[in-house]
Amino acid sequence: MNRIALFIFCATVWVAGSSTALTAQEASAPIGVDDQIFDDGPYVFWQDAKTAILISHKNGEIIRSVVNDISGPRNVPTPSVDVPMIHLDPNLPKPPASTWPMPKRLLAISDLEGNYRACLEFLKGNGVIDAEGRWAWGDGHLVFDGDIVDRGTQVTEILWLIHRLEREAEAAGGRVHYVLGNHEAMVMAGDLRYIHPKYQVISRRLGIPYEALFGPNTELGQWFRSRNTILRIGDYMFVHAGYSPALDALGLTPDVINEQIRATIGPPAWSGGTADLEQHLMWHLQGPMWYRGYFDQHAANWGGKPTDVQLDALLKRNAVKHIVVGHTVVNDIGWLDQKERLLGIDVKWSKPGEGEGLLVENGVPHAVDTQGKKRPIEVVQPAGRQIGQ
Repeated sequence: MNRIALFIFCATVWVAGSSTALTAQEASAPIGVDDQIFDDGPYVFWQDAKTAILISHKNGEIIRSVVNDISGPRNVPTPSVDVPMIHLDPNLPKPPASTWPMPKRLLAISDLEGNYRACLEFLKGNGVIDAEGRWAWGDGHLVFDGDIVDRGTQVTEILWLIHRLEREAEAAGGRVHYVLGNHEAMVMAGDLRYIHPKYQVISRRLGIPYEALFGPNTELGQWFRSRNTILRIGDYMFVHAGYSPALDALGLTPDVINEQIRATIGPPAWSGGTADLEQHLMWHLQGPMWYRGYFDQHAANWGGKPTDVQLDALLKRNAVKHIVVGHTVVNDIGWLDQKERLLGIDVKWSKPGEGEGLLVENGVPHAVDTQGKKRPIEVVQPAGRQIGQ
C-alpha cells in the first residue's frame, strides 16, 4: 500500500518557515558542549505518496530539500556526517512478525538512550557491523529492547542506524528487531521531560514541536508505529519493561498486544488513565512498557512481585522459558531470579566501554562486553533509577 498523504497544513508551515538564528540565550543554554552538538537530522516528512521533504541542522544552518518522484525504494544523500545516506520507500513499513524461531546467534541490548558512539563501539566490537558500519553478522538476530531515544545527544543518528541495519540484515538472512519502550511512546505522545536540551533548541529553530518530528507523516514516525512491543524469539520473550501477571490474565496473544498498542501510539500522553489495562496497554503501569514488578525495590508499587506459580503460568502460556527486560537499570546483565526465568539487560552506556549485551549462541546465553568478551550470566541486583523513569 502506498503512503497516505498525511502532510497536514501545520507541517507545511513548519517546513516553509522558521530560519531564525539562535538567540544569545539559546546559544548559551545549559548544553555544556560545543556547536557541533547542534548538528542533527535528517527528519523526513512525507508530503504525499511520492514526495519527501528532508530537514537537517548543520553548522548552525537549517537545510531543507525536496525529493520528488519516489516511485520505488531508493537511497537519498543527506548533509549529515553520521547519516550520509538514508533509504526511502514509498510503501508504508509493514509490521514485523511477533514470533521467530531461534537463530544460531542472537544479541540483545537495551536503553541506549541516544548513545550512538557507544552503540557503534559495541556492535563493531562484537562483529555485528564492519569498520564502515555495515551489517556483518550474516543470519544473526539483533534486538534493541526499547528506550533508544531520550536523554542522549545523538538520538537521530542511532535511529537511522537501526533503520538501515534492519534492511541490511534482512538482505543477508538475518534480522534486526526494534522493541518499543516507554520513552518511544512518550516522545510520540509529546511527553518530552527526558529529551536532551539540544533537541529543545533544534525544535525551536525548526519551528516544529519535537514530537511532530516523529509524527505519522514522517519516515521515522511511520517506522516507529509499525514496530512491536512484544517479541518472541525461540525460548526468549523480549519486552521493554516486563510482562505482568495482570497482563497475562487478559489472555492476549503477542500479535494482539502489538496491534492494540500500535493503534494507540501518539498524543495525548497518559490518555485514558490506568483504570482498564486492556484498553490502555501503552500507558497502564501493568502494561509491557512500564511494569517493574520483577524488582525488589519497585515491586510494592507495581502490585507486588509475581509468584513462582504466576511466572511459570505466563511463561507456559507464551511458550517461552525466559523473559528479557530493560527499563530498570542493573549493574550487570544477569538473571533476576534463581530459576533463570527473568533477565535484566538495562545497563549504563554513557561511558566508553561501559555497555553490555545478551548473547545467545547455539542456545547458550552469555553476557558480552563492548570488545566481544563473554562471561557467564549470574543473578544480579538492580542499580536503581527513580520510579517512573
